[in-house]
Amino acid sequence: MVPEFQKEIVALARAKRIVSMLPERLRFRVAKAMYNYESDHINGVDLVVPLQNDGLVCFVSTKDLIGWKIFFFGEYEADTNKVLAKYIKPGDTVIEAGANIGSETLLISRIIGNGRLYAFEPNPYTFDRLKMNLQINELTNVQAHDIALGEQDGMIHFHIYPKNFCNSGMSSKYMETSKTRKIDVVQKKLDSFVKEHGIAKVDFIKMDIQGAEMDMISGGLETIKRDKPTIFTEACEPYNDTKLLYRTLKDCGYKIYLIGESDTKLMESEASIKDGNWLAVSA
Repeated sequence: MVPEFQKEIVALARAKRIVSMLPERLRFRVAKAMYNYESDHINGVDLVVPLQNDGLVCFVSTKDLIGWKIFFFGEYEADTNKVLAKYIKPGDTVIEAGANIGSETLLISRIIGNGRLYAFEPNPYTFDRLKMNLQINELTNVQAHDIALGEQDGMIHFHIYPKNFCNSGMSSKYMETSKTRKIDVVQKKLDSFVKEHGIAKVDFIKMDIQGAEMDMISGGLETIKRDKPTIFTEACEPYNDTKLLYRTLKDCGYKIYLIGESDTKLMESEASIKDGNWLAVSA
């Protein structure tokens, strides 16, 4: 009798071979049909796979959305990676909140060279994978911290999904579901962290923290007003008050753009706000 692990390996290899021969427009749908990471019948396989064919590798689980996409397509979010490549420069100091397993952390590390990246991930399962990915790529310009960035210093409740959940990135300070369990984690204000670590200037901030983006901005206003870093953030109702987030960034002197699949649009007023990935650039 063939063990389940071997069956999954065979299914993965077959799916990847077929998907690689298809037109790009069909690949996602066919990959998910052949190996659905959301299915209860899929256990997932831990693998080290190439990331963007750039000499980097990533330790992933094929049960997890991020790992599944990297296994089949070599990257997690192509649009995000294009923004990072365009707006982060060699030598920059970068804050990444919600680093997850490090799919973007690794790419940022490669871009900044002798710069510095501070990566934050409070979910203990994903933090372990983040540390593993930093180690196997022998990165020395990244500091990883298993804390949350928010509006004040202290302890907070954090809601995490089981280790084998299909999208651990949904773990959140605010979103509690029947599948999550509550843990206590340390929360720091960005301003406090910057002072404690003697960071002279922050050049770029990336946030994907499931509804706590406004909290992080509130706890980092001193740094943001001082340094005017470019800010790349997820902004979606009802998890965020997007109008408040927009007003706060505008009051700090930013122009705010909506990043689409094929274009970037300036949101000139609150009436033009749309959910999605926002890029805030100092005016």
